[in-house]
Amino acid sequence: MSALFDAVSFGAWATLGDPLSAELMGKAGYDWLIFDLQHGAATFERLLSAMQAADLGRTPAFVRTPWNAPDQLMRAVDLGACGVVVPMVSTAEQARLAAQAVHYPPHGVRSFGPVRSAYLEPGAPAPEPICMVMIETAEALENLEAIAATPGVGGLFVGPVDLAFSLGIGPGFDIPQPVLDACERVVEASARHGLIPGCAGMGPAHIEQMLERGMRFLTLGGDAGHIRRGAAEDVQQAKRWLERVATPR
Repeated sequence: MSALFDAVSFGAWATLGDPLSAELMGKAGYDWLIFDLQHGAATFERLLSAMQAADLGRTPAFVRTPWNAPDQLMRAVDLGACGVVVPMVSTAEQARLAAQAVHYPPHGVRSFGPVRSAYLEPGAPAPEPICMVMIETAEALENLEAIAATPGVGGLFVGPVDLAFSLGIGPGFDIPQPVLDACERVVEASARHGLIPGCAGMGPAHIEQMLERGMRFLTLGGDAGHIRRGAAEDVQQAKRWLERVATPR
């Protein structure tokens, strides 16, 4: 596992799937990006080009696959992802399925077929992908210890909104106490099993709460949100200028 992930690291969601936006995000200074094939506009057809663009900024790429499907996980790491983020993992068996898909035998069932030339250089060490499984259901919390103990799992990544849904709390970006308590449990389980504890950041206040609780792998938003926020700020500034110009002196 890369030393990068031994300390706190910050990344962002790459949801647009566009190589140019991936290049800009890759050069922004993040420690990593997560290309979101589950909910974003990114697709497998454009994933390789987008990850190559992120490489221009020397930013490692994770891929959140649409589901816990071995063929999708194997393809993501063959295309050069440094790791995968696997949604809706609720049992140890589901965690085992994900972990085995990204590791070669004898630790997994991944078949050999990397397509990125950087990974085929003579004498280059074979990269070991990181399997981050998402904890985002009440069932996952019930099985947390068994999931964390699954060989080949490299980290536990909380999806706070879906977890709130599953706990019967409902949607919202203000993280309720039961979800915060669950995050503490995830950090503790990660520490017991030598895993990376992570969470999708839901804003500055939430990210601070996660840091205080020991989370080490946090998203700071995503490309689409950055565009919306930056554009909105410029428009509001322009309107303030217009008000000043229109006000009689």
